[in-house]
Amino acid sequence: MRLKNETAFVSMKAVGLSFAIAAGLMIGAASAHAEGYKLDYKVSHSKYGNIGSFSNTVDTEGKDTTITTRENIAVKVIGITAFKQEAQRVEKWNGDRLVSLHAVTNMNGKQSPVDGVAQGDKFVITSPKGVTEAPANIRVANPWSPTLMNGDTILSPDDGTVSKVQITSAPATVNVGGSDVQAKLYDIQFTGSEKKYQVWFDPSGTPVMFNMHDKDGTVTFTLNSKTPVNPAIASAK
Repeated sequence: MRLKNETAFVSMKAVGLSFAIAAGLMIGAASAHAEGYKLDYKVSHSKYGNIGSFSNTVDTEGKDTTITTRENIAVKVIGITAFKQEAQRVEKWNGDRLVSLHAVTNMNGKQSPVDGVAQGDKFVITSPKGVTEAPANIRVANPWSPTLMNGDTILSPDDGTVSKVQITSAPATVNVGGSDVQAKLYDIQFTGSEKKYQVWFDPSGTPVMFNMHDKDGTVTFTLNSKTPVNPAIASAK
């Protein structure tokens, strides 16, 4: 009888250990995606008001980060769509280096695919403009992280254009959703052009607002929400 009880006790310990291991694996899996989040923005134009939406989903595992972008913009004048742009993009980074880019932009019904891949000390871009070699430390005109602010060459994922820029920064306060946010403002001036970007990062490194300014006006992206992409994490918050 004693042997039977001891066997039952050992069995219960084994079950408990299995459950603990399974729970640990589940927690470990959730932790591996703890840095995965989605940033949703509303898009507005200085002349035409609200014109659409934009999102970045950032998924990081170790040194590898994947950014998936969705963009939907439509400019209407007197109820008629005068301009429409939709885009889907995937950036893959290894630490501070862009490893690959795949972007498809549909502008007024015309598709513009842009692909890029790291090769040695270059980043090779294939677009409707042809094949272009850019520096290995090229940045993408998609400010998902403050680390992108330490380069001087930017790739436009819309059409594959590579541009030189000058970047300066300063502390600033920006109004987001009716609240003032302490931030760091980066001014990105394109060399020999009227084109200019501005990006505001809050103390956590989240881009709470960014805009693009050229001769046609200013397009502003304002953060609506930042949410985890893992359901287990989302439900725990």
